Amino acid sequence: MRLLRAALAPVALTLALAAPAPAPAQVRLDAAQLRSVAVARMAAGDLAQAEVMARALLARDPDDATALSISAEAATARRDWPLARRMAARAHGQVEGPARFRMARLAAYALAQEGRYTRAQIWLRRAAPDAPDARAERGLARDYRLVAARNPLTLRFGLGVAPSSNINGGSRAETLILPGLPFEFELSGDARALSGVTTTASLDLSHALPPLPTGPLVFDLRAKGRAHRLSDRARRQAPEARGADYAQAALSLGLRHRLRGDGLPPLDLSAELGRDWYGGAPYSDRLGLGLSCPMPLGAGRRLSFGVTLDRVARRDIDASWWAPALHAALRQDLGADRLTLSAHLRETRSDRPDTGHDARVARLDYDIGQPVGPVALGFGIEAQWRDYDRSRYVRGGREDRSLGIEARLGLPKAGRYGFYPEIGLTGRRVWSNADLFDAQTLTLDIGLRSSF
Repeated sequence: MRLLRAALAPVALTLALAAPAPAPAQVRLDAAQLRSVAVARMAAGDLAQAEVMARALLARDPDDATALSISAEAATARRDWPLARRMAARAHGQVEGPARFRMARLAAYALAQEGRYTRAQIWLRRAAPDAPDARAERGLARDYRLVAARNPLTLRFGLGVAPSSNINGGSRAETLILPGLPFEFELSGDARALSGVTTTASLDLSHALPPLPTGPLVFDLRAKGRAHRLSDRARRQAPEARGADYAQAALSLGLRHRLRGDGLPPLDLSAELGRDWYGGAPYSDRLGLGLSCPMPLGAGRRLSFGVTLDRVARRDIDASWWAPALHAALRQDLGADRLTLSAHLRETRSDRPDTGHDARVARLDYDIGQPVGPVALGFGIEAQWRDYDRSRYVRGGREDRSLGIEARLGLPKAGRYGFYPEIGLTGRRVWSNADLFDAQTLTLDIGLRSSF
C-alpha cells in the first residue's frame, strides 16, 4: 500500500488540487470542491471513497479529467483491467504533462494484464512524448522490452527517403568496348548512372507458433518496396526512362525453429519462400534454407556462424541457379560501444555469363554507445570481391572489386513515440574490368529507428 500511495501522490500534485478533510454529508459541494475532496481521498489511499466521488463527477461531466484519472487509478488498484483501460484511455486525452504520461502507462499496464500485448506496446509508445525525465524514459523502454518479450507477435516497420547518385546501378563510364571489336560503343543514357530519390517502406511480421518438443517455432512475413523518382538531370540524360522502370518489391514467407539440446548451443533452422518484382513485373522466385549457431563467449563477446542455401529462378529469363554460402560474425561490447566483424563466402552456381560467380565479403561495424552531443554515431566499412568465370563484356573472366563506407547519425533527442530520425551517408565504389559494371554511388538515407 505504501508503494501505491507513493505512486498516487505525484498525480495529486499534477492535478494541482487542495486536500481538505471530507465535508459533512449535509453540506452540498460544488464540482470543484468535490473534485478537491476526491483527490485528497485518493492521495490518502482511500480509493474506494475517491471513486464514489469520481462517479458523481462523471455523472455531471463524462469528460471530467480528474474524475477519469481517479477512476483509472481505482480500477487498477482493484485489478478491474477493462475499466482501468477505458478510464485511462479517456483521461489521456483530457490531461497533460506527467498526468498524461501516467494515464498512458496505466492503459498499457491494463492491456498487458489482459494479454493484449500489441496494444500495450502502442500505448507505451504513446507515453513516450510525455515522459517527464530521463529516468522515466528508461523505465518506459524497460517496460516496452518486457511486454515485447511476452508478445507472440512482433511488428517492425521501416520508412526511409534516400537521395542517390545512382538509383539504377548504372555505369560511371560513357563508352563500352566489347571483346573482339575494334571500336567503342556509346552507352545509352539509361545504362549510365541515373540520380534521383528512392523511397523505401518495409514491414516485418513475426508470430510465435505453438512450440515443437525441440524448441520454439516462429512464422515470418516480410515485405519491402522501393519507389524511385528521377532527377531533372537524369530525365535529360535518359528522356524515355521513368522512375517506375526501376521500382523494386519483395515478399517472403518463412519459418524459423530454434533447436535446443542439453549441454549444447542452440541451432537456428530457417526456411523461406519469396518473390521479387522489378519494374512492376515478376523478376525472380527464391527458396532459402539456413542453419546458424549463436555462441555467447562471455565478457561481452558473441560469435555466430552459419550456412545458407538459396535457389533462385528468374522469371524474366530462362535461368536458375543455386547459391550456397558460409557466414560468420563476431560481436564485441567495448563498454558502451559495440564492434562487429562479419565475413561471408558465397558461390553462385550458374553457367549463364555474368551470373555465376564466387563472392567474398568482409565487413566492420562500430557503434558508439554514448551520444556525442545530441548525435548517436555509428560507422561501417565493407569490402567485396566477385570473380565471374564467364562474361559477355570481357575476355578471361570478369572481376569486380567494391568498397563501401557508411556513417550513421541518429538524433534520439528529436524522437517521437519511441522513434527517432537516423541519417545514413553511404559511398560505394565498384572497380570492374568490364566498363559496364564500373560504378560509383553516393546515397543519403533518411529514415526512422526505434529507441526501444
